[in-house]
Amino acid sequence: MNTWSIIRLSWKNVWRNPVRSSVVIASVMLAIWSGVFIVGFMNGMTLQFKNDQLDNYTSHIQIHNREYIDEIMPSHTIHDADALESELRAMPFVEAFSMRSVVNGLASSANNTYGVVISGVDVTQETQVTAIHTFLTEGDYLDASVRNPVLIGTDLAQRLSLTLRSRIILTFQDIEGNITAGAFRVTGIYRTPNTSYNERHVVVRSADLNRLLGAENAVHEIAIKVDDFSRADEYARSIAVVTADSVRSWGAISPTLRYLDSNMAVSMYIIIIIIVVALCFGIVNTMLMAVLDRTQELGMLRAIGLNKRRTFLMIMTETLFLTMVGAPFGLFLSWISIYWLGITGIDLSMFSEGLEMYGFSSMVYPALSLEYYLNVVGLMFFATLFASIFPSLKALKLNPVEAIRKV
Repeated sequence: MNTWSIIRLSWKNVWRNPVRSSVVIASVMLAIWSGVFIVGFMNGMTLQFKNDQLDNYTSHIQIHNREYIDEIMPSHTIHDADALESELRAMPFVEAFSMRSVVNGLASSANNTYGVVISGVDVTQETQVTAIHTFLTEGDYLDASVRNPVLIGTDLAQRLSLTLRSRIILTFQDIEGNITAGAFRVTGIYRTPNTSYNERHVVVRSADLNRLLGAENAVHEIAIKVDDFSRADEYARSIAVVTADSVRSWGAISPTLRYLDSNMAVSMYIIIIIIVVALCFGIVNTMLMAVLDRTQELGMLRAIGLNKRRTFLMIMTETLFLTMVGAPFGLFLSWISIYWLGITGIDLSMFSEGLEMYGFSSMVYPALSLEYYLNVVGLMFFATLFASIFPSLKALKLNPVEAIRKV
């Protein structure tokens, strides 16, 4: 009996018990579909979280005075910011940057007072680096027709009982260390997917903030957007050559975000491996039952000349057929699900309050690369080979004479 005959016989053996084989194939299909879809969901949520952090809060690279990192004081400004601005404009990998004056202070209304981070920005520069202006729920982004406009988050507005056109007092230290304050008018209210940010960050025009600071050209932070965020470390080193200030990539600014980005691939494979291992136990059990049910048949085949190598090959091929028939259907279902929901999204609004506490959006768009699908196929193939070893060895231990006589 040649190899091709073994393969045809194995295929026929699979369908001798169609109910059992169909259950195994359906189990494989559903396990792969659910496993890959869960991984796609987690990957989509992680990618969205990372993009939100980079686009809205962290940016790709930030520049600060080295003393400012240790202690956020208004006097710790970036050295020679004008010259650094010219250098950044000449760098081909820099897509946009925003020069900010940033201080800690208090936001006060008639009802309450709360500690906030006050960012003074150039509207044109800031809208090219961050997407906060796209999260406006009311009003305009620092309306130029209003004197001392301020943009606040929905959570801060609720805490201080503020609405559009409300008056808010911002109190902070100036360059000399003296306490100063200014009255601002709320022209816009935003809501990002991060509750903490909405509650603690207010945005004003840099000219208005610097006037109160007593330094027209004060710059505490430069947020930079580059053409490829994955090369931010390399780009940060290039920028560091032209300045004595601290230049940090997003990974150095937010180690948690770097850890999440670098370990997501490992987490995805751990999940699918757990599912595949559990599935292997089911396959082993099914094939053991098949071997025990066909004791006489296997004994007869051995008696008429089917050697151990071909017997082992036959059982292994049957196991592969059971798995590799269900696997493509499972992968196709998962691809369809991820593709469709990657466009329409999954609305988790009922959990929005909890998600936003950790900076996650309530809309999740599953995503998965083609490479992962191919790796799952390879993983299933080798896992099936491993799962087929024990049933195949069990078949080899059968004594042909005893097996034939067994009733």
